[in-house]
Amino acid sequence: MSSRKLLVGCMMLVLALDCAQAAPTVRIKDIATFKGVRENQLLGVGLVTGLAGRGDAASSELLKKVLANLVANFGFNVDPGDIRSRNCAVVTVSCEVPPFLRAGERVGVRVSSIGDARSLEGGILLQTILQAANGLSYAVAAGQILPAGGQDSPRTAATVGRIPDGAIVERDILSEFVDNGKVSILLRNPDFITASAVAEEVRSAFPDAEVASADAALIEVGIPAERRADPIGFIAELEAVTVNPGTSGKVVIDADSGIIIFGEEVKIGKVAVSYGGVKVSTPGYYREQAPESRQVVIEETATVEQLVDILQEIGMETEIIIGLLRAIDRAGSLYGRLIVM
Repeated sequence: MSSRKLLVGCMMLVLALDCAQAAPTVRIKDIATFKGVRENQLLGVGLVTGLAGRGDAASSELLKKVLANLVANFGFNVDPGDIRSRNCAVVTVSCEVPPFLRAGERVGVRVSSIGDARSLEGGILLQTILQAANGLSYAVAAGQILPAGGQDSPRTAATVGRIPDGAIVERDILSEFVDNGKVSILLRNPDFITASAVAEEVRSAFPDAEVASADAALIEVGIPAERRADPIGFIAELEAVTVNPGTSGKVVIDADSGIIIFGEEVKIGKVAVSYGGVKVSTPGYYREQAPESRQVVIEETATVEQLVDILQEIGMETEIIIGLLRAIDRAGSLYGRLIVM
């Protein structure tokens, strides 16, 4: 796709809040979670078989010991030095499990080679115990390995694979979210303005609750005495409280696709940029053709949205707009945070 088509196609996808509108009203549930309610990671070391010569080298000491230990569990005593196999591979097995997972439920796992196997595809992972960071076993994984990327994702190395629903949870994985009669709200995007707004709305909704903003990410809420017998009901009401969060001060650029995402309050300091054959000043928008040069003049307090609109109108290509935003940021005239992906 040409740069001009990228400008027309991708820059039409520029996402921004309408500056004339106030920040949206959202539920606390949509911008925060609760301390203690989180995912957990499990990890194990296992053995993949059935690799038809694509496994670890026959000289691998680790593979020999793992195979010897495996068959010993079934009553066969084999000297590791006598083992010669290219059909097996020692692997790590990992997964992330959601909170409040109960015994008997299933989760998908990722499998990756530890040794020098050429490929794990089509192999069978033998029963592998998965442990958490506390050393306790929480799940058991087994099954046939599929390519890691899946049908709709780019393929990764052949020594990395996945087993959908490959692990069975053997122990409840619960979360402690009430601490000494308090729950703690954690903002997904820490912001002092938003934290203060959340605290104020919670105080208004629950006058009997003790509410304190600890920092830009954490708001502690004491459960009223009459509600402590039903913390779930209290948290459900707490999640439904609405708030006007602080607006984003970020400009995010995906350099590969040309998509630019910016918050409504990100402004540009007064700058002048020379490029090619147009003179532009904003706001008020003034345009002048000049055959010898182009100059873009951005006045104080112009927003990123105004800048992008003007540059689109004069026909600047996407790569140049991205480069311009980078240059403005380096010059200290972009009043926000620039993130280039």
